Amino acid sequence: MSYRPDNSAPPGETRSSSLDRALAASALALALLAWAPASIAAADGPPHPLDPLTLAEQVAAVRALRAAPEWGETSRLAHLTLDEPDKEGVLAWKTGDSWRRRAFAIVVSGGRTFEAVIDLAGERLASWTPVEGVQPGILLTEEWRTAQEIVRAHPGWREAIRRRGIAEPEDVVPVPLTAGYFGRPLEATDRLLKVLSFDGRETSNYWGRPIEGLVAVVSLSQGKVVELIDGGEAPIPDGPVDLDPGAAGEPRAPLNAVTLDQPGGPSYQVDGHFVRWSGWSFHWRLDPRLGMVLSLVRFGAGESARSILYQASLSEMFVPYTDPGEGWYFRAYMDAGEYGLGKLASRLEPGVDCPAHATFLASWFVDEWGNPWLHERSACLFERYAGDVAWRHFESVTGRTDAARLTELVVRTVPAVGNYDYVLDWVFRPDGSIRAAVGATGVPQVKAVTSRRPPAATAAESAAGDGRYGHWVAEHTVAIHHDHFFNFRLDLDVDGRQNGFVRERLRTVELDGPGPRTSTWIVDAEAPATEGQAKLTIDLQRPALWRVVNPRVRGPLGYPVSYQLVPERNAVALFSPTDFVQRRAGFTGHHLWVTPYRAAERYAAGVYPNQSRGGDGLPSWTSRDRPIQDTDIVLWYTLGMRHVVRTEDWPVMPTVRTGFELRPFDFFARNPALDLPR
Repeated sequence: MSYRPDNSAPPGETRSSSLDRALAASALALALLAWAPASIAAADGPPHPLDPLTLAEQVAAVRALRAAPEWGETSRLAHLTLDEPDKEGVLAWKTGDSWRRRAFAIVVSGGRTFEAVIDLAGERLASWTPVEGVQPGILLTEEWRTAQEIVRAHPGWREAIRRRGIAEPEDVVPVPLTAGYFGRPLEATDRLLKVLSFDGRETSNYWGRPIEGLVAVVSLSQGKVVELIDGGEAPIPDGPVDLDPGAAGEPRAPLNAVTLDQPGGPSYQVDGHFVRWSGWSFHWRLDPRLGMVLSLVRFGAGESARSILYQASLSEMFVPYTDPGEGWYFRAYMDAGEYGLGKLASRLEPGVDCPAHATFLASWFVDEWGNPWLHERSACLFERYAGDVAWRHFESVTGRTDAARLTELVVRTVPAVGNYDYVLDWVFRPDGSIRAAVGATGVPQVKAVTSRRPPAATAAESAAGDGRYGHWVAEHTVAIHHDHFFNFRLDLDVDGRQNGFVRERLRTVELDGPGPRTSTWIVDAEAPATEGQAKLTIDLQRPALWRVVNPRVRGPLGYPVSYQLVPERNAVALFSPTDFVQRRAGFTGHHLWVTPYRAAERYAAGVYPNQSRGGDGLPSWTSRDRPIQDTDIVLWYTLGMRHVVRTEDWPVMPTVRTGFELRPFDFFARNPALDLPR
């Protein structure tokens, strides 16, 4: 009953037969559609309003879509997820209350795009709306494989492959990627993919064997290659790139085992999609586009639990490369909106991706034909202790040590988007803080160049020519400079929905008093009144604290309760504001944006970033300069990682991590971790 087409042909199958197998699987979907889902619904129990769509609900949604008059043979599902209910209703909902659940779908049909809302109880369409001038995210099975087959059959491409010394074009791996938008006519009218080529002979890591200068522009609308770019023939790199255990030579001596175990079982409780641990409670679901979505985050016991976050998730990812050449300029990917972080969440391995004692979570999705598939081990939940202290103090006068060890609760997903893998963690701590952590690993994208090595030893000289936009990592192999930007949508409800935003500047003041000090620093608080005033960028020369406060709730000393957003390492966008790359990812123009809550505002680059012309999402919303004080507000934090690739990052990079923290600030009367067991 669970079927998921692979993203590449299984061993022993041609890519054509693999696609036929995926298409034939629609028979399974039809069988499920004909099967009354009531028994599944009964087994699942009544869902919470924010629970992800159950298998039964997805089957019902697909059945309703197929019954629509506009649904035809060419219709495909680009997106199917929970149509998230209104916030007021969710907060008022109690166990046992009835709730009318709905699904939201994006459908591609006959070259057009439609948005549909499905009433799941009635198994009928509540709305069916055409959306003009947009391109939904890529259909990861059909469009990927269709583009591959179109390119493989193209005579010009096959000749270009043979001209590069590859006798059998079938040995080449064509990789379709999104095309972006750069003002060209076809980008405004056609659904495009740009297909790169890699030598798949005698290696499992084809990313290290780029066939440089060869780009096939495929129009999915027309079903053909509309342009074949052949910009030269750099040698295909042939150095060692495999990642298997024997590829690095003699392995180092194994380390003594370090075991992570919980003989008494986990300290957390999982009840459906709710998790409770050490004062924390929250709801989780895996969204096909956003990945992990946490909701209703509270701290405290029972009726005394206090609200902190209504919802938190990634909103968009943006990975732009710096090389402006014909084969590279378009490589500026919106990984969430163009591909889908939930769909691409990789299957987690016990004892490697997560401790063996972790709880592994699964989610139901559907593919573009409506086939349901169970995404097993798509997320994990575990407690972690690594010898850290939550707090400690040694009193030298008495010789006494007071300390408590730090155990954390981690919710993890690892989406694998093409050549990169991202370890995405939400970490809950007993002191009332939450850390969002991002780890990047995988294989850097590299360019094959004619030069065997850098032309000179000095940094300035080696950065010329082939090294202008990248760094050599192997012979004939330059890894192109790039960025990774992650935008997080943080709907904080600090002790309620009526919040405000405060920026506290730390500034130097000169002293002219009698003491020996001539300067110090103080904190100046200001409350930006509108979202235009709250577009903020980290400046180490002008440090500031960012806090969401509730002016209606006061702590024991009279301060308004609040939560602080604490950045870690970050980067700024360096592209020109007029560049199409930057226009499409306008959210990278600032590290922090603050908006009033609107249910429809969920994606920092807009609903349809694929081939978008730019300006959507945060730049558009905040142009209205709406009030952000004493209201329900949302923080949008952009975290950047700049990657100038080292030789040590090749052929697979060690995991690089950064993140940010949400920290209580005058929210508690004292250290909430003071009561931890000693």
